[in-house]
Amino acid sequence: MKVLILLALVGVSIAKPVTLYNSWPFGGYTAYNVPTNVVYNSPAVTYSAVPAPATVTYTTPALTYAPFATKTQYHAQDELGQASFGYSHPGHARAEVRDAAGGVRGSYAYIGADGKEVRVNYVADSVKGFRVESNALPVGPAVPEVPVLVGPAPVQDTPEVAEAKAQHAKLVEEAIARNAEADKKDAAEAPKEAEKVEEDAATEKKGEEEVKSRRKRGAVYLASPQVYAAPAVTYAAAPAVTYAAAPVVTHHVPTLTYAAAPALTYSAIAAPAVRAATLTKVVNTPGHAVSYRVD
Repeated sequence: MKVLILLALVGVSIAKPVTLYNSWPFGGYTAYNVPTNVVYNSPAVTYSAVPAPATVTYTTPALTYAPFATKTQYHAQDELGQASFGYSHPGHARAEVRDAAGGVRGSYAYIGADGKEVRVNYVADSVKGFRVESNALPVGPAVPEVPVLVGPAPVQDTPEVAEAKAQHAKLVEEAIARNAEADKKDAAEAPKEAEKVEEDAATEKKGEEEVKSRRKRGAVYLASPQVYAAPAVTYAAAPAVTYAAAPVVTHHVPTLTYAAAPALTYSAIAAPAVRAATLTKVVNTPGHAVSYRVD
């Protein structure tokens, strides 16, 4: 910039005529001697690193909302004694109905100290009394398993007894077969017997009709009553009957010989273990029902 100003001053000083233009000297246009090999020295510019922007942390305050709770309750009754009531609060609810006969049915639920929900259903009437069902009733101890007792093995039949049983079973089967054949024969002859009985009945009926017919034909009717004298009947003495002595009948009874029964040996049965009885108290409903069990 300084070089340009210097050149301008030199040019003004060497100009011949001076012409004013708007009160400013003006010497016209002249040729400029432009120097060559002009070197411009620019100063070194050093830029420092831009610092990283600071991290800004925004903290949102925690908002706490109060729980929204709804409470309801109702109650109704009539002149017959029927009634119903109930309510629902946070952590506790109940409903109950009573009929005209005095029976009550209801249920309630609540949250216990351990955070568990307890539900109870109950019924009370004049038939079966008070009954309750709940998931918080006490549970009695487990019933111990009864040991399996094994008795002695059954007595086995000896060869003689087994053979006698087999022979007896064979005789029974033969008797059943004979009875079956006899039943078939009787069933086949039953129609013939029935026809014979019918023929005999018809013959007898026919003979009775003939006798009645002959009596009608031979009957004589008298005008006056007649008197009949009963003839004297004399019975001869009964002849003496002599019975000969009964002959002596001798029966030959065969001699039967039975084999001696085999000796049977039974193993001794171990005496069962005996322990003292344990009395267990079971609380069915706290403050209401208690039962006992002997183990």
